[in-house]
Amino acid sequence: MKNLEARLGRVHGFAREQIKLASERMKTRYDSRATHHHFKEGDLIWMYNPKRRRGLSPKLQQIWERPYTVVKKLNDVVYRVQRSPNAKPKVIHINQLAPYRATDHNSI
Repeated sequence: MKNLEARLGRVHGFAREQIKLASERMKTRYDSRATHHHFKEGDLIWMYNPKRRRGLSPKLQQIWERPYTVVKKLNDVVYRVQRSPNAKPKVIHINQLAPYRATDHNSI
């Protein structure tokens, strides 16, 4: 009986170590892909908006809207953004924002 308890204890410890190693590997992979953008007031940004539109295939729809302007940083991960000076500002999480890079001069 003691032999069985000792073996179960070793197996349990081994399993715990393997789970910890797997967790560390997953965290490393996730962190390597995570983006840490920091925007300032006045920066131009893309905003992720996956809203479906009728009459166009989902594959062909643009899910990133541009250009929005950062009005204010509310905290580390939440920003107030505005599409134009007359538009109503929106409060958006940083996961839905990306730095704006114009592809041509007529896009702004």
